[in-house]
Formats: sequence, structure tokens, C-alpha cells
Amino acid sequence: MAPRAVSTLKFVGTISLGLFTGLSYSLSTLTLPTLLTLPTASSASRAFSNLTSVSLTHLRSLAGVSSSSFLLAYILSPRGQRHPYLLWTTLFVASSGLVDVFLRPFAIKPMNPTRTTRKPMDGKRKGRQMDASYEVLGHDSNSEGTMSGEEMDEDVNGEEVREQMEGFMTSQITRTIIAGVGFAMSVIGIWGDGVAEVIVIET
Repeated sequence: MAPRAVSTLKFVGTISLGLFTGLSYSLSTLTLPTLLTLPTASSASRAFSNLTSVSLTHLRSLAGVSSSSFLLAYILSPRGQRHPYLLWTTLFVASSGLVDVFLRPFAIKPMNPTRTTRKPMDGKRKGRQMDASYEVLGHDSNSEGTMSGEEMDEDVNGEEVREQMEGFMTSQITRTIIAGVGFAMSVIGIWGDGVAEVIVIET
């Protein structure tokens, strides 16, 4: 029963690590470059905030499943079959999952909530608005709401949003490299385990 459980844990860990690596790669090469092409800083900021919260949750879940599977596979393996690659793969997965912790001061800054500010009106515009109010007093209550909506402008710094996106992209590239090394190590290790079992059965 133990060898079958160990094999299942290795398989689950490898699949989870493959999904983890693929998600990091797609974020760094497809999703984030697309967000950088959005026309306004406010839309890019909202999309980036949603992306970071959702993607980090999935990445950490996959990293936890993968690292715990490899670690349990190492613990449950017979003493003569506890291959070091299981520990090394666990270390790579844990390191890739902690990339944000080390790069957070430089890359992922907390996003400021979207604030709205009212643009100051010059004297001519203010006088024109007062004249219009006297002319259409009590005519349409929605005109004031429309004008105030036009005057509201989202206070979002485009350079800051771009800097955070590029920093997050750098962290994803780093995570992809580390996780890719761990994934290659796990695939080679599982292949080596299969070859060793075949040799033992033949002898």
C-alpha cells in the first residue's frame, strides 16, 4: 500500500508543480503584457488588483499541494528508496512560492484604492453654470448629476501602476525559472524511479 501511495503523491506533486509553472509563465508572458496595453491607468489598476489577488491565491495553493506531496512522498518512502530529489524539489517549490516575500519591497506595492477628486472650475465655467442654473431652474434634476460625473476624475498614477506591473512580472519570471527547475527535476526523478523498478523486476 505504501509504494502505491508514494507513487500517487509523486504524481500529484508533479502535476501540481507543472500547473504552477505554467500559470507563472502565462502570467509573465501573456496576461501582464496585455494589461500594460490598456488605454487608461484606472482600468489597468483595477485589472491588476484583481489579477494579483486571484493569481497569488491559486499559485500559493498549487505550491502548497506540490511541496506537501513531495515531502510526504519522501517521508513515506522506504528507507532505501528515499531519493534526495524529493527534498530538492520540495525546496525549489517552497522557494518559488516565497518569491513575493523577498521581492515585495521592490515589486509589489500595496495598491491605493481608487480615489475621486473634483476638478476645480475656473471663473468663466462657474459663471456659465450659474447662468444655466437660473435659466433651467427646476427643469431637470439629472443635469447636475451629469455635470458632477464629468468633473470627477480618478486619481491614479499611471507610472506607479506600470512600475508595479513590471515588478510583478519580474517576480513571475523568477518564479517560473525556479519552478521550472523543480519541475524538470521531478520529471527526471520519476523517470529514474520507473527505470530502477524495471531493472529490479527484470533481475
